[in-house]
Amino acid sequence: MGFSDFTSARHRIIWKAIQDLIAMRRPFDLFAVAQHLQQTDSYSQVGGDDYFQVLMFDAASTIVSSNVLLYAKRIKEFSVLRSLRDAASKINDLIENHQGRPLEELLSTAEGIFSDATITKTNDIEIFDGKELIKTCLSEFCDSVEKRGITGISTGLQVLDERTDGLQKGEMIIVAAPPSMGKTTFAVNLLQNALYTTEYPVVMFSMEMPAKDIMRRMWSTQSKVNYASIRRGTASEVESIKMTNSMDSVGNPLLKIITKSPMTPSKIRAVLKRLHREYGGIRMAMVDYVQLMECDKKCGNRNEELTIISRELKRMAMEFDMPFIVLSQLTKTVETQRRRPTNGDLRESGALAQDADLIMMVHRQEKYDEQNQEYQGKAEIIITKSRNGQTGTVLLGFDGSTFRFYELNNGFYN
Repeated sequence: MGFSDFTSARHRIIWKAIQDLIAMRRPFDLFAVAQHLQQTDSYSQVGGDDYFQVLMFDAASTIVSSNVLLYAKRIKEFSVLRSLRDAASKINDLIENHQGRPLEELLSTAEGIFSDATITKTNDIEIFDGKELIKTCLSEFCDSVEKRGITGISTGLQVLDERTDGLQKGEMIIVAAPPSMGKTTFAVNLLQNALYTTEYPVVMFSMEMPAKDIMRRMWSTQSKVNYASIRRGTASEVESIKMTNSMDSVGNPLLKIITKSPMTPSKIRAVLKRLHREYGGIRMAMVDYVQLMECDKKCGNRNEELTIISRELKRMAMEFDMPFIVLSQLTKTVETQRRRPTNGDLRESGALAQDADLIMMVHRQEKYDEQNQEYQGKAEIIITKSRNGQTGTVLLGFDGSTFRFYELNNGFYN
């Protein structure tokens, strides 16, 4: 419960006095609160002796210690109701003065107003105590000792897990590459692996590819049947059996694909909030790709818009306590110079590199040197930033016919 949950200014002052006394480890009954207010020259602002006599009478006649949590809950409920009323008023003003704006834009703005109201009122700022934090860290350490595994969600590639410690909740993960290098395939492989061990949805926002094409790719990856055979209906009898056997795992109802274009941060948040309410959590989300997104509000230039978008995507990763995989294009310089990319090549916005917790660049030298057999069927995942693991390069196998990255015998490249 926070100061803004109280309508009355005097009640906000009293609540702050209670918080101050708690911080000083002193009693916070009515007499102690009154004395503290007198010492801080705030006693008269709340009504002085007259008002405190009213409070003492009310406390004596109505307050029961076992019901304190109930009373606090009721205050919170009234606060949320006021917030919803204010949001409804703003949405009504938006409708009355829409000035011919597109319906989708109005819906997006209205959703943003509603989200701001509920998020502000239901998620107060938490202050963590060092003593409790060390207990939590010790507990997690003991769990890690017993499990002897990574702390995040597995990528499905052991050699990559060893570098990254898995995909961590609350983190924004950038997967970047030039066009047709395999960044979507790599990210979809990560999503598919997350589906194997989850009770929560895995969500993909695609602004570049129809949902059925994404599903065909996943089906090809899972069954290891050539994508062209699935698309053209030319699969052999043996391949058809593989496709049938993989249908249940690839056709997981927890896989959610949204192909609306263009997407804005408020639209993505609205979808995630709806799924979070329905399922109680979200395992992982992905957006393909960030340069195709639009900002909820127009800015002076595209760089400013992408800075806002990047910040909002990072906030959503933390808000929904999930890894958020964000795909990004790279500058054309990478292709023209036919070289491995760096963080400086992230297109249009340096905010992506700043906000990201993990950055993985997909590089296949075979795209630039088709005659050299050494590079054929191989891909480098270049980790250029990692808050929880190591940077460096991991070498993987790549099968373009089934849209699949896989481990080689020795995946550590350098």
